[in-house]
Amino acid sequence: MLTKEDILKEIRRTAKENGGTPLGIARFEDETEIKETDWERYWPRFSDAQKEAGVKANTFFIPAFSD
Repeated sequence: MLTKEDILKEIRRTAKENGGTPLGIARFEDETEIKETDWERYWPRFSDAQKEAGVKANTFFIPAFSD
């Protein structure tokens, strides 16, 4: 069974390998074979795990223009 620290290490590693940008859920699973059922034991949202790992969580929507 994966520990919380195992998952955090993989989030940090994959983000570093991706130029500092954390991977999305699907790509993270493809790269690490860590499934949603593994990380959801510790966090309700993947962005919470990313934040705890010390990487900037991905945002779903960024406006193209400001007011």
